[in-house]
This record gives sequence, structure tokens and C-alpha cells, in this order.
Amino acid sequence: MDTLNHIELTVHQSQIRPALRALLYAIFFQRNTDAIEPDDFELLDSHIAMSSSNSSLATEINAKIEEFVEEYLEDPKNTAGEIAVVFLQKKPKKGWFAITEELIPWEEHLISLRWDTRTLIPQVLQQPLLQITTFCLNNKGNVPPLVGNSENSNVSHQILIAPPSPTELFSPSPPTYPTRLTSPPPAPLTHTTPATALARDLTTPNMTSEKSSENAIVGSTRRGLSPAAGTGGYLEQAKDGLRAVGAKAGAGVGWGGRAIGGAFGRGGEKM
Repeated sequence: MDTLNHIELTVHQSQIRPALRALLYAIFFQRNTDAIEPDDFELLDSHIAMSSSNSSLATEINAKIEEFVEEYLEDPKNTAGEIAVVFLQKKPKKGWFAITEELIPWEEHLISLRWDTRTLIPQVLQQPLLQITTFCLNNKGNVPPLVGNSENSNVSHQILIAPPSPTELFSPSPPTYPTRLTSPPPAPLTHTTPATALARDLTTPNMTSEKSSENAIVGSTRRGLSPAAGTGGYLEQAKDGLRAVGAKAGAGVGWGGRAIGGAFGRGGEKM
């Protein structure tokens, strides 16, 4: 995750306070957006840059370090702890009756600290300090644009002891577009009318094999064949019906037969 800088280091128990103080000062110095003259001090064989004019930040850092010690060192079974610096951006949020303000996290520096009581670890801060500097330079695009002066800036921060997981802080943004509504599937038919039965027969394919060309013509309207083939099958059925009526009335030949043949384009051909 580009918004998370995870720092892991192991120190001697006596190095907990100075190590946390050095790392927290280094993080805030890299993310300080004010035009300041930096100050530095030496701690654990390393030079630490800091903002000398920000006394309120120094008070907050010292208070959080003592809170970390009380949280984790009161129980001698604890050999590790976590502290995080979360940077937030103030954004206006429209409500029903007023415009309020919400804080959106845009970067987190998570320090996972382990300690023991055996030996002092020399130059313990060199690698973490380099990691902080490299991360802040490579991700300078994370810093949101400033609004107003330093006292009324849209950038804020929180120092968290036992912080939540990054997925809880940086939850995915909801979609900006409205959710599309989909129609429910059609309910099954509970009754059948002649119209629905005919529509079902026309849309349902006939999977049986064709045994003869005559059957293919007669059933063409159900098998989805061309309109011409369907019309031909209907005419053949009509002719068969007229022949049966004519034969029953004693008019199988003569005028009736010629009229029937002429009507279907067969001239005076006897049927």
C-alpha cells in the first residue's frame, strides 16, 4: 500500500524512549508543510532533524511516548508494541441542515517496536531514518494541497497507540455513480391462455429429428424456418382441407376442382 510506511526495528529496553522520539520527530519533519529553519540533535549515534519552533508537537510526542510505555511495559510479558502517526485531510461534508467537517486519512507511518534486555544495539536508527526519508520523498504526491495558513490548514494528524489495521483506516471509497437497478426475473406462469400457449409453441424449438420433407414443411412455423417455408406449409394444409370438403360434397372434380387449382396457381389441373 502506497499510503503505509511500516517501520520495524528491535532495540534494547532502555532505548525505547529515545528511539520512538527520534522516529516521530523524523516523520513530522519530513511531512512539515511550513517554511521553517530545521534544527537537529544527536540521539543513539544518529543526527535527527526536527522543527525547533513547534513546542506543542514536542509536548504531544513526549505524552504519546509515555502512553506507549504505560501500555506495553507495565506487563513484563510484553516484548513488542506498535505506535502510528496518521495524517488526515479535512474535507467539508454536506449534511441535511449544515456543512460539517470530516477527516480523511491519506498516509500512515506504523512503527512496530521489539525490545529485549540483553545487549544494546548500536546504530539502531540508521536504517529506519533512511526508510522514512526515502518513503516521504517517493510519495510526496500523497500530501494534499494546503488551504489557508498553518493555523487553519486542511492537514491534521493523530498519534495512535495500538492503532487499527490499515484496511480500517484506508477503507475503499464508495462509488460516485448511483447503483443500477435490475429488474427481477419474470414469475412463472400459473395459468395458460390460447395466446400464451401459441407464443410458447412459437418460441420453443422442436428438438425432434425431421423424418420427411413433408413434416419439415408442415412444422416449419414451430422450427423457426424461413417465412416462405412457413407460408407454403400453411397453404398445403388449406388445400388439403378444401379437397376434403369438396370430396364430401361430391365436387372433387369439375368446376370446384378447377377453381381450387386456379386459386393456388395450378391452372385447370385436375386434383
